[in-house]
Amino acid sequence: MKRLVILGAGTAGTMMLNKLSRVLNKSEWHITIIDESETHYYQPGFLFIPFDIYSKSDVVKPKKKYFPSGITSIISQVKKIEPDHNRILLNDESVVPYDFLIVASGARIVPEQTEGLKDILWHKNIFDFYTIEGALSL
Repeated sequence: MKRLVILGAGTAGTMMLNKLSRVLNKSEWHITIIDESETHYYQPGFLFIPFDIYSKSDVVKPKKKYFPSGITSIISQVKKIEPDHNRILLNDESVVPYDFLIVASGARIVPEQTEGLKDILWHKNIFDFYTIEGALSL
């Protein structure tokens, strides 16, 4: 059996999971998706929160709601990718082997890397709409 592992269950990882689970023969493939969080944040919807078009409940959902049946879902941080051994090492030291790997780990914002941005006015007079906290504060 071939093993496909997808790192990241955001929009891209979940789209790949759904697409591939429909076209790969289940008797030949085992698909695993790994993400550190159980919660999906629909970031494009964050733009609509300050205008009361969407609420938090519209954009925050459990990730498993979007996973097809017959796959393995692991909630864990990844400690290390070992490409020479075709395996993923998780934070709890467990190992997930793979034949094919898709890395869809997304991006994270780091406002603290812009000097002065995350000072005393952060989420008071300075806002972002890239996080749920920022969108709700705005």
